[in-house]
Parts: sequence; C-alpha cells; structure tokens
Amino acid sequence: MAEASSLVGKLEADVEIKASAEKFHHMWSGKPHHVPKATPGNVQDCVLQEGDWGKVGSIYLWNYTHDGEAKVAKERIEAVELEKNLITFRVLDGDLMKEYKSFVITIQVTNKHGEPGSIVHWHLEYEKISDAVAHPETLLQFCVEVSKEIDEHLLAEEEEEVKQTETSSLLGKLETDLEIKASAEKFHHMWSGKPHHVSKASPGNIQGCDLHEGDWGTVGSIIFWNYVHDGEAKVAKERIE
Repeated sequence: MAEASSLVGKLEADVEIKASAEKFHHMWSGKPHHVPKATPGNVQDCVLQEGDWGKVGSIYLWNYTHDGEAKVAKERIEAVELEKNLITFRVLDGDLMKEYKSFVITIQVTNKHGEPGSIVHWHLEYEKISDAVAHPETLLQFCVEVSKEIDEHLLAEEEEEVKQTETSSLLGKLETDLEIKASAEKFHHMWSGKPHHVSKASPGNIQGCDLHEGDWGTVGSIIFWNYVHDGEAKVAKERIE
C-alpha cells in the first residue's frame, strides 16, 4: 500500500483569465479542434477519432509539443458538466502512457464574482509506472501556458466580433416597389438607353444628365447627374456597374 501510494499523485493549478468561463469551457467541449489555432506552438492538431465533439465517450487524438518534443495523446472524454463548465479527459494511449499507468485531466472554469474574467482550474490525477518517473510538473506548466494563449485568442475573437458589429451598424439597404402602367422594357430603357431624357420626364427632381466616359447604358460608363433633393441642388458622379 505504501509503495502504491508513492506512485499515485495529483497536481493542481489555477489560472486567471479575462475570457468568460463559458467561452473557455466551450473551446474544450465544443470546438477542441480550434485549440491548435489558439496555441499553435503547444498544440498542433486535434482529431476526432470516435463519437462527437464534446460528448462523453468520444475519443480525440492530440498532437502537441512538450518539453521541446513532438508528442501524441489519445484521450477519451470521461465527463462533461456544462452547468459547472467542467470537462474530464482520460489518456488512453500516447507518450504519457510510457511513464504512467493512468492519467486523468480535469478542466473546470469558474466566473469571477463581481468582476469580468474567470478562473481555470486544472487537476491532473495520475499513477506513475515507477518511482523513477518524475511528477508531471512541467506538463502542468504546459497547461498554464495553453490557458493563457487560449485566453488571448478568445479576447481577439471578441474584439473582432465587436468590430464586425460596429461595421454592420453602418451598412444598410433600402428597397421599395412601385406599380407603373408603362412596360418594364420601356422604363428600363429610360435608365439604360437614354438617361439624358430623365430630366425631361422629371424636371423638378433631375435637371441634367451628362455622359462623361463610355457609352450610354454600357458597363463602366460614367454619368454626371444634376438633381434636387431635400430642396437643395446636388450632383452625383456615377459608374454603371
């Protein structure tokens, strides 16, 4: 019993991050294949071998770099608790299994109280094959580094989402339908074939239409308009797209 207990161990670490607990947890449960994008120097690939992303019993194959060496790990999801932002992986095969009989990794994320950000809690539970094997302290540090880089990635994604939202608020479209008695062909031809006649049809709104480049009704041609809008005389230089 004493000999067995010396081979069994636990290591834990807390990492403060700025991202929310839900987003960090989702990186591991919902889209672990995005982890290599967030921390490419540490994790190079994540492939789904069995099951579905984030489902208990599913098996992933990881390619990662630890202690300067390229390594692999085959892991099965043992538990997922969305309400606790918790996920547990059991290592089934790979480099770790050369030195450990068992290795279980639990990641739980908790939002901070009264302030933004969250705490990532890493829990490594293992059994070494012999006393000659070191405790996986460098692997725990690896987990800390991965957490920080994922946090930076998530914050960059949030900033990009904000930019897109701000940009989208500046974009717009307006459309309307108007029933007329003339044929579609004749109305279209007024704009494509003889837009310089528009001012004759609507002199109170449009005073002139001059061809600056190209030919009437040809793509790439440039037309110069004089018109009145909101009671003011205005101009517009337009290209036929």
